[in-house]
Amino acid sequence: MKKVNIKRITFVAVFAAITSVLYCYVKFPLPIFPSFLDVNFSMIPIIIAAFMLGPIDGVIIVFIRFIMKLILVGTGTQYVGEIADLVLGVITTTSCGLVYMFYKGKFRTLLSFATVIVSWVICSIVLNIFLNIPIYVELFFKGNWNILIGMCNDAFNLITFNNCPEITQNNFIFYYVILAVIPFNLMLSSLVVAITALVHKRLKVIYDKI
Repeated sequence: MKKVNIKRITFVAVFAAITSVLYCYVKFPLPIFPSFLDVNFSMIPIIIAAFMLGPIDGVIIVFIRFIMKLILVGTGTQYVGEIADLVLGVITTTSCGLVYMFYKGKFRTLLSFATVIVSWVICSIVLNIFLNIPIYVELFFKGNWNILIGMCNDAFNLITFNNCPEITQNNFIFYYVILAVIPFNLMLSSLVVAITALVHKRLKVIYDKI
């Protein structure tokens, strides 16, 4: 086996181990958002890998993260949350990795980071509208939207300084996307990008020297 392949496989394994630990064990909620929205930073090693090794290796790590989650922890969402994270991870990693690979202009890194945020937020909106929320309501609440609405009302009132309009089944998804999905994922993706920006070039230097 060529030396470069051994090095590449080793780095994929290291990044996969780090992202799996972050995904499974390092997460926490924020009081201003619904309690089931957890902050985790498992996308940082994945994006670094996409920049350093390419989008294919980044996507491989996304799938390893998915498999390790099911092995180490299992699913508490009947696989809905894990599948949504898998789809979001694949789309975000592929998008930013391709931009970083093929665009060689002056603002290459900046454009790649912008792609992370834009693809992440758009994908999260689509997944929540068409996958997460409808399936969660059916699986966990037997179609009773009032339970989910009740879980989100406190966070919505906190975000809107107690000026949130009355939430019903007909308008819940709209307000959930506007008040929770977009700000939460915009904040999280921006934090991931900021941390990635601090470390990815240093790691690239180490990778090239090995």
